[in-house]
Amino acid sequence: MHAGAQLALSLAGLVAAVLAAVPFLPPFADEWLLLGVGIALLVPLHLATLVRAIAVGLRDMRFTSNKANQWRALRALPRRVQAALVGAGLTGAFLVTGVFWDDSGLQRVESVRGHYSAIDTSDPDRGRVSISRSQYEELRKDEQRIAFAAFGLFAAGGGGLTLLFGKLDSWAGRP
Repeated sequence: MHAGAQLALSLAGLVAAVLAAVPFLPPFADEWLLLGVGIALLVPLHLATLVRAIAVGLRDMRFTSNKANQWRALRALPRRVQAALVGAGLTGAFLVTGVFWDDSGLQRVESVRGHYSAIDTSDPDRGRVSISRSQYEELRKDEQRIAFAAFGLFAAGGGGLTLLFGKLDSWAGRP
């Protein structure tokens, strides 16, 4: 259940990142509130994973720290779980890097009374430039895509570690 909650949060983050990448959809209204709630839910789960890792390590440090045993534990997970972890990792990496997105070199700055501006990162002086509202919304969607995808990757990583330490815990101490 613990890893399932982490993987469900990962799925929610990755779906939000995909929605932020869809061209004709508007950006999320309160992305930082959504991310804040997600992080508030994820932090205790990750702390529990850390406690589980420490407990397993204290029981049998040589067994759990052995890379071969860790790899065997990952390979012992059901194929569907392995596929879900790999899929989450590849989807998150694709959405974070933005391989097929056009990098305009602009970084959004908060709008002031209907005037939209951005910082031109391709310019050595990093000066502000005026942009249209549609350009501003696209930059905002790009930021949301990256933030939600990073959250999804972080949650999937925690879920994978929880599954790994759960499997190692079930094997630790056996002859």
